[in-house]
Amino acid sequence: MKNIQIDDDLYQFIAANTQQIGESASDILRRLLWENISEKVVQVELQQKDSATATDSTTKSVTDEESNSNVDEQAAPVCANTSVFNVLNKEEVATQKGAVGRFLFVLSKLHRAHNDRFGEVLQIKGRERNYFGLSASELEASGSSIKPKQIPNSDYWVTTNNNTPRKKFIIFEVAKQLGYDDSQAEQLRELI
Repeated sequence: MKNIQIDDDLYQFIAANTQQIGESASDILRRLLWENISEKVVQVELQQKDSATATDSTTKSVTDEESNSNVDEQAAPVCANTSVFNVLNKEEVATQKGAVGRFLFVLSKLHRAHNDRFGEVLQIKGRERNYFGLSASELEASGSSIKPKQIPNSDYWVTTNNNTPRKKFIIFEVAKQLGYDDSQAEQLRELI
């Protein structure tokens, strides 16, 4: 076994992705790398399948009804847009420091599961302030004492100077914006 030195932020990232007590850093990194590789393989396979389907469809004629069903299938997302519940572990959430830590952690997992649609959260706003932005300065321009923090592993920023019920409300609204039903959004809200 080799020892390596890593920066604190990388260590925190590895620790935040622990799925079970006693899981080693090597196991965590191996799992994360495998998930990343698996997602890329699935995307390549889907692209190849779509390419083959497009080639086949140009060589044969289809009725209007068949054509409409093909359009509907293509409109469905083919990226690795999964349920946050596939990448979120309640035990991991519990290890986060305070409500702000849990808030950022859940938002990070929502971003990971829905990175292609996460920009929709920019529409979620309070009466006098924006909750989400693409920079700290953008959020600071919408209010004072908002304590913007970057959502881990994303380009998005969020205000953190809200009380816990407001943080829960924001998580609920994000979940609804990303297509979760009320029951699922409530489950996510209760993690904060």
